[in-house]
Amino acid sequence: MTLRISTTGLYTQGLQGLLMRQQQVARTQQQLITGNKLEVAADDPTGMAQAQRLDHALATLEQQGKDAGFLEHRLRSQEQALTDVGSHLTRARELAIQANSPVLSDADRKSIADELRSIRSEVLSIANREDGAGRRLFAGSRDGVIPFADNGGSVSYAGDDGRNLIEVAPDLTVADTDAGSDVFMRVRTGDGIVRGIAGGTNTGTGVLQASAITDHTAWGGRSLRVEFTAPDAYRVVDAAGTVLATGPYTANSTISAGGVQVTLTGAPAAGDAFTVERAPVRDVFATLENLADVLDTPATSPVERARRGNALGAAISDIETAQDHMLSVRAGTGTRLASIDNAADMRGAGDLTLSESLSQLRDVDYAEAASQLAVQMTALEAAQKTMLRVQALSLFDKM
Repeated sequence: MTLRISTTGLYTQGLQGLLMRQQQVARTQQQLITGNKLEVAADDPTGMAQAQRLDHALATLEQQGKDAGFLEHRLRSQEQALTDVGSHLTRARELAIQANSPVLSDADRKSIADELRSIRSEVLSIANREDGAGRRLFAGSRDGVIPFADNGGSVSYAGDDGRNLIEVAPDLTVADTDAGSDVFMRVRTGDGIVRGIAGGTNTGTGVLQASAITDHTAWGGRSLRVEFTAPDAYRVVDAAGTVLATGPYTANSTISAGGVQVTLTGAPAAGDAFTVERAPVRDVFATLENLADVLDTPATSPVERARRGNALGAAISDIETAQDHMLSVRAGTGTRLASIDNAADMRGAGDLTLSESLSQLRDVDYAEAASQLAVQMTALEAAQKTMLRVQALSLFDKM
């Protein structure tokens, strides 16, 4: 059997071989120039798909880093805001203690009331503080609203109770700043557990100095009332009117019943009452406003001075609890900031691992590529010489 190869076929086959060798050389040269051995998907379809997934993962880490930086700025702004509020509350407490001094005149107390209202305005301004990027710190998850508004001495909240969760690392989210409703509007009063208050119609000079829980089980969250049946006799009843204890009263004594104890001074009158209840929540602005109102009210008689003393004592406890509340929120902020620091370490480790894997897929080994180029150039040169020899062949060479 005789195999015949046409001249055209011979030239075509040789040309295809040359073009293939030239493509290999060009591809290797391009890899050496760019340092990337995955220029097109055809080079390595599987490797290209893996590289794209790694690129996406690295881009996600980069975005998480940007989000973490923005969140850290907001949380640090919140921390500073809470520090500022704490300083104002410290000053308010000092003023309340000062106002409780019997040597001050009504004019002096009115001056203190004016300063307290100025402090209230400062706290309200802090509650509406921005983060520097046009967003309010304490509006919850709502944007574009001013969270707090003063309506004739009563503050309303226009934000919500939500908190955005920000992804700062793979499988790690950190909550944004706290909602203003939690920070400023729902603050426990009293000692944070119970609050003692004097009856508004008391006619004696009894002053409630302290109230506390001695036995949580016996107390059970009930509202208890110390009623004076005579200036020197009392009884303790619960909300249902059940008498829990009775006894004689002497000034500066402590009364204990139902898991609660109260310390009273002065001389209560028959019919006077003091209530100990589960500490309600109240906004911090109302606490400051109520304290200023108390100081604006003149007190000339012993009964009026006793009422003012009871109000000031309760206000001091409320402010101290508000201070503790702000410290608690600050502690939560610090915990989230620590999580952001940990997230940075996680992102750094992940970025390093992904970058190394991507480098193995994409980056050119220059020594290997240079050797490969040398081989390919030699093969191309040999193919060119072969083509020239084939082109020069003729039947006349065999004659």
